[in-house]
Amino acid sequence: MRKFLLLACGWCLVAVGLVLTPAPVPIPLIGVLPLLIGCAILTTHSKAFRRGLQRLRHRYAFLSHWLERSLHRFPLMVKVMIRRTRPHALHRRAQIHKRRSA
Repeated sequence: MRKFLLLACGWCLVAVGLVLTPAPVPIPLIGVLPLLIGCAILTTHSKAFRRGLQRLRHRYAFLSHWLERSLHRFPLMVKVMIRRTRPHALHRRAQIHKRRSA
């Protein structure tokens, strides 16, 4: 039951973050923090979400670089999420596959 509540809380924070990020509020990008905290909760409790986020960071390098550059600004929970979803393993796998097919 606890895991279900944590996953529900994580998805709610992600939804709130997605809605607030482009909203015209006085504080710019106010939705980024709930979005990242929701992702942090989901990566600790869902292997599929963690792998999906890792693939997303592998595919969009600018997102991965932005997260790595701003790592020191986030709370500890978000720092752990960023470290756990580094796409280095996917880079190595793509290079190995590329060498084998060449």
